[in-house]
Amino acid sequence: MDLIDDWREHVFVSGWSGVFLSIAGFLFFTDMCIYWIHRWMHHKSIYKHLHKQHHTFKIPTPFASHAFHPLDGFLQSLPYHVYPFIFPLHKVVYLSLFVFVNIWTISIHDGDYRLPGHLIFLINGAAHHVDHHLYFNYNYGQYFTLWDRLGGSYRHPSVLLGKGYTSHATTQCKNRQKKVKPGSQSPLLLL
Repeated sequence: MDLIDDWREHVFVSGWSGVFLSIAGFLFFTDMCIYWIHRWMHHKSIYKHLHKQHHTFKIPTPFASHAFHPLDGFLQSLPYHVYPFIFPLHKVVYLSLFVFVNIWTISIHDGDYRLPGHLIFLINGAAHHVDHHLYFNYNYGQYFTLWDRLGGSYRHPSVLLGKGYTSHATTQCKNRQKKVKPGSQSPLLLL
């Protein structure tokens, strides 16, 4: 493992641009690996055993971000731990990125779709991930849309097209109302 202890050594050898390059490399490498691991977990022979538990949340919540089978979590975290075996990375940068990864994972499940318009085609944000949960075979990436675009699994976020989880929830409520006889159930249970 090539985790560097001394900032002076890391900055002296590679300069601050090297520190930022190592962060960019980490994000690129882990995004690529997680895309393929995540896509593999959606294979019909694997999905029901490892990844289905996470997808029981059709509308993701911050709690859903860490609701997964232990082996699912292990496999999707491997790229984060493999990277410093291949590329030099300062220990503080490694730990900071690990904290960032957890915050990012929560943020793509929190339903906050705010993202600058020009970044929507680059960043795989919460709106992209909601579509992943709703439509299953799209937007596998962790941070960026690059691998989804290259792999043919990119889907522009429905919520940004006036569709998405709100229309999905409305459809679900309408379907429930059709199944329930008027007055047989509390209206609050339909929500």
